[in-house]
Amino acid sequence: MFRLFAGGFALAILALSSGSPVTAQDKKDKKDKVTTWVREADGIDLKLEVGKDSIKFYVMQGDNGAIVTTKMTVKDGVTMLEVTDVEEKGNFPPKPKKGLKLSFKWTVKGEIAKLSDLEGEGLENAKPVLEGEYKLKK
Repeated sequence: MFRLFAGGFALAILALSSGSPVTAQDKKDKKDKVTTWVREADGIDLKLEVGKDSIKFYVMQGDNGAIVTTKMTVKDGVTMLEVTDVEEKGNFPPKPKKGLKLSFKWTVKGEIAKLSDLEGEGLENAKPVLEGEYKLKK
């Protein structure tokens, strides 16, 4: 399940990485804008809410899951996250710990995003679940 969580982070980062020149009003609007990406893998539903400098992702398997909040930076095409808060729903072992750091590449083509090159401590088993394609939620 932790792998799915990491994947959700990656998607959120990708959504933020595609930008263009903006006006002052656009910057204010963009600051408040959240882009949502979804994926289902091995019976786990992922939802990423990507903001300007944070990603909140929901990792759920039925009534069990976690809501993880992260702070995000993007540099040279790599999205880097640090977990700042974790809320457990039901029974969700193992949930990520505050302070966990991870990185990945996020590429967006239209309404599909791909998460790849996931790296972080303890994510080896999560990689097959998190890496892959996510869809833009409208």
